[in-house]
Amino acid sequence: METQQVLDADQLIRAYSLEMIEPPCTPGADEWTAKAHIEDDISGLLPYLNAEFRRARYYPDSSAIVFDYESKKCSFRPHEIAVAPFNDRNDAIAFIENLVNMVNAMWARRDEIEPSFEQREPPRTMDILKLLTKTNCKECGYLTCMAFANQLREGKEEVSKCTQLSEENREKLLRLLNMI
Repeated sequence: METQQVLDADQLIRAYSLEMIEPPCTPGADEWTAKAHIEDDISGLLPYLNAEFRRARYYPDSSAIVFDYESKKCSFRPHEIAVAPFNDRNDAIAFIENLVNMVNAMWARRDEIEPSFEQREPPRTMDILKLLTKTNCKECGYLTCMAFANQLREGKEEVSKCTQLSEENREKLLRLLNMI
């Protein structure tokens, strides 16, 4: 592990050590998880992250939040930030550094953010599918509407990819996905 220092002492995260973890179930895997171990408790940040990342899964009882950021899964706990997947250590270092800077900037403007303590779970794939056309037209790039619905649920696709969606169902879908 190597320690990274953040220069501004007024920041929430001032220093952290970075650990690269190989997936335990796949020895020799090409993908890694990066963990930033933080000395200071960052629990107070979680409701602000929950407010800013509307598709986050916030677990106040266990002081954890999980969300996607720039195609990576991020999880925050009181003394740890874990992010995956990475294929390269230098990419992980740069990503964690950018994430820490983003979090510190958010913390600096926390007076402008209404913290959210709401626990949101992603909608069920079937609830998403009910709002789609179910024609399996493939215009979205997926073989079936079910496959597209699953990608929407995971936050890996945009509603706009469904070109046959009625305006009414588009709005319902965006609301269901916590995007409006």
